[in-house]
Amino acid sequence: MSALLALAVQAATLPHSSSRRQMSQARLNAMADACHAPRKWVELRGREVVFKANPDAEYKKIECMLRKIRAVVDMTNIGFVGNDQISEDK
Repeated sequence: MSALLALAVQAATLPHSSSRRQMSQARLNAMADACHAPRKWVELRGREVVFKANPDAEYKKIECMLRKIRAVVDMTNIGFVGNDQISEDK
């Protein structure tokens, strides 16, 4: 079984001229609440959304958050940082 050790997502929010609604920390908090995820996982830094789950986070919560963020954020500028599970023989 693979365990997620680290995940960070960083994506630029949409330009101001976009027809999508403007991002706010309150909206990000509502997304976290809807996904039963800690609010500290997601933060608005200027026009960037930073998502960082706990190393032992449940995949379904991560998936839920990414789905909700993707619905309102331009995902053309995104990066993932993660590690595969270390094998038990190491």
